[in-house]
Amino acid sequence: MAHSLQTIYDNVSIADTLSMYFITRKEKENLTTKRKVLDRFDFSTLRVDINEEITLFLKDLAKKQIELAIKKELELSPYDVISDDQEQVFTYTELNKIGSFAKIINEQLPQRLTIPIMQNFDEILQDGELLWAYCIELSYVENNSRKYIYTFRKLNSGNIVVDEKENRAGIIRNIMTSFNTQSNKLEKFKGGAVKLDATIDCIFDAGIFYILQKSQFETLVGMAVDFQEQAISVVEDLQKLDMIDGLEHISDAITKNTAIHKKLVRLKKLQNYENLDAGMIAKMKRAAKTEKYKLKTNAEGKIVIEDTKDVDMVIKLLCDYYKQGVVTGKNYGTYAGKYFDTPENQ
Repeated sequence: MAHSLQTIYDNVSIADTLSMYFITRKEKENLTTKRKVLDRFDFSTLRVDINEEITLFLKDLAKKQIELAIKKELELSPYDVISDDQEQVFTYTELNKIGSFAKIINEQLPQRLTIPIMQNFDEILQDGELLWAYCIELSYVENNSRKYIYTFRKLNSGNIVVDEKENRAGIIRNIMTSFNTQSNKLEKFKGGAVKLDATIDCIFDAGIFYILQKSQFETLVGMAVDFQEQAISVVEDLQKLDMIDGLEHISDAITKNTAIHKKLVRLKKLQNYENLDAGMIAKMKRAAKTEKYKLKTNAEGKIVIEDTKDVDMVIKLLCDYYKQGVVTGKNYGTYAGKYFDTPENQ
């Protein structure tokens, strides 16, 4: 059962210990094309020693982020790929669907005493590893039992500065400098630095992710890459049906526009295209008139896609984007919504 945001805030407030971890990501060796994209990476955890100032900053950051959600009166809603309202805190419990990242939660963090301590950035960046994210562990005692809450933040390349000891391939690289207030000189920055943003992407508490930054969370756990793979598979399914000409325009959109990925993932979940035939195409033509759009077909009765407008409309129509309220009869346009059986369908 999900905790309220107020309960999580209260527990973070009474936390008496705080630890910081870096999470690295590395592509697995000897990959096969059949391996699921969510299982293509190894994630590892390194503990980072931090001083009191950073400890206080990180705890205060977690409290402020949760407090902000409480003040906005954001509702808790189960995660869905597409949602009409992004101003909410999404909950996610299906750890078995986030592939290798789940090992961080299930295996590595619970063995916190065996997690190695980070010594320098060289050990992270070797052998193709990426500094992927950082995790904050907040611990408190409840009913004589120690409990743990985790926050996660995805790191981008702009958050990380490393003073490379070697110019490995003879490549001229950019360097980071800092101003020395004692010598009044601009000097080369030495060591490594990570910018800690004043935000967090998600919280993990008692088996549930509480998602504050939806797109960042999807990238963090690997969903974003998986969405693209699923989008490609939808095009492959449509090719087998042989009811649409011009599918290369959808394939092109997939490479250029990540927003289309979720729409196609939604379509894959609905499986509406499995019933694509002349009768369904006739219904799509009628629905298209909602936006004064003429669905193109050829002499064989197949749908024809010629440009980006066609791509957008065909996906909308296949996803049942146009909906009507049962009570008011009002028309709506949305990719979101949950299917349920009516008595007539049962």
